Amino acid sequence: MLKFTMLVISLMAATPALAETPYPTPTNDGRDRIQRTGTCPTGYVGSGDKCEALHRDTPRAYPYIPGAACPSGTFRSGDACKMFR
Repeated sequence: MLKFTMLVISLMAATPALAETPYPTPTNDGRDRIQRTGTCPTGYVGSGDKCEALHRDTPRAYPYIPGAACPSGTFRSGDACKMFR
């Protein structure tokens, strides 16, 4: 039973690192941050494995899905789909 409990705890600790969200998450100062999949979109700067918005009012961006068109109301910018203002 103890081995099973230790296994469950170790799997739970590893799960967040494997489950990066494709959706924008805010930084401490309110700017958007997205997972970097290549080139950051305009208005964003690369910071490690993330792209961070330069300003709070920078239009939101989402990672581009290869082989798919960007959703309505967005355009391709770098390796992301960025919202129109």
